[in-house]
Amino acid sequence: MATANFGNQSSARIVIGGTHFWGHADFYVAFPIANLRFPAAESLQKVSYNQGVETGFRVFPWALNAGKLRPFAGMSFKSLNYAQVSNEPNKDYAQVPWVAKMIFPYQAGFAYSGRQFLVQAGVNYQRRTDYHYPVSRTQYGDLTLSPWSFNLGMSYLINTNGGLGSARGAKLIKSRTRQLAATNHLDSWYVGIGPSGTFEISKSEYVKDKYPYLEQSSPGAFIPDIAAGRYFHKPDLNVGISYRRLRYGSSGYNTSLSYSRRSYTLEAYKFLGDYHGFVPFVGPTLAYEDLKFTDKNDGDTDTFGQKKIALGLIFGWDIRISRSETWLLRTNLRYTPNLHLKAEGEKVMFDQMEFNFIQFVWFAGRRNALKNIH
Repeated sequence: MATANFGNQSSARIVIGGTHFWGHADFYVAFPIANLRFPAAESLQKVSYNQGVETGFRVFPWALNAGKLRPFAGMSFKSLNYAQVSNEPNKDYAQVPWVAKMIFPYQAGFAYSGRQFLVQAGVNYQRRTDYHYPVSRTQYGDLTLSPWSFNLGMSYLINTNGGLGSARGAKLIKSRTRQLAATNHLDSWYVGIGPSGTFEISKSEYVKDKYPYLEQSSPGAFIPDIAAGRYFHKPDLNVGISYRRLRYGSSGYNTSLSYSRRSYTLEAYKFLGDYHGFVPFVGPTLAYEDLKFTDKNDGDTDTFGQKKIALGLIFGWDIRISRSETWLLRTNLRYTPNLHLKAEGEKVMFDQMEFNFIQFVWFAGRRNALKNIH
């Protein structure tokens, strides 16, 4: 088996984030928009490599301040995907498997804050970067990626509180609260929508036993997350429903595995304090799950399905300037432990972690109730 070396690769991303805890923390989501790819080695026909949406945080021991350089340390998570077409032995297959993993790199660096911009430069380190790539159904090669990467970025700063942190702003918040209380809009219906990604938590017994060459592929989905419910002001909690349809799969060497999940979920969660606009929450979920799994191998197709009730967990945070806002941004994660169906007596797992990056939440009726405030 031949050895092939690869060069470097660069990736451009759009970053959306926010600073919290009085300038001591930065939470962000980075969406890839372009990759500058390295060429395939001579022993390979094609190489595909990319990293997905990155979500992370940075901690600043000394708070960000205009005109100051500040060190930071942090961590993030994102998907890593690799595939190759060799001159031998897998060149004749229409599809080859992916090594698809979630990685959790550490990071450190420096950030400089201006009045309306933030520049940061840092280094990332991923502890484990050795994998086994299936070059055929029965043969595996060692794949080693560099644990180090570097990043440089610039962000434009937007003050989202609109001056609500000032004495005049505090007076306005009190006025809004009184107006909403008078019109019974402190308790409010809401609707929300935003993009959500999923990643694998548990490996399926069925896949490990029948198709070990697909075991390192961790299928995930990128879906819209739709939610609606009722916010209760006095206890500071939400009760709502959400709907998600997840479809994803893995394939290679004349095998294709498809997963389908429809989730109709009742969820309730309590907000746990307000940390300068960063408002975490946690609560239980109860879902009706419609699961389906399709196995296509060398022209044969087997389909398995199951419908069940499942308990889960939702947690996350709101970016909430005050409890009288007409809209806000929400990040939430959902997890349903041990969600699975049985195929030929073995488990096919559906217990993916769902991560809703940024959800826009609108409170019905509040804008009209506040329109007469001057």
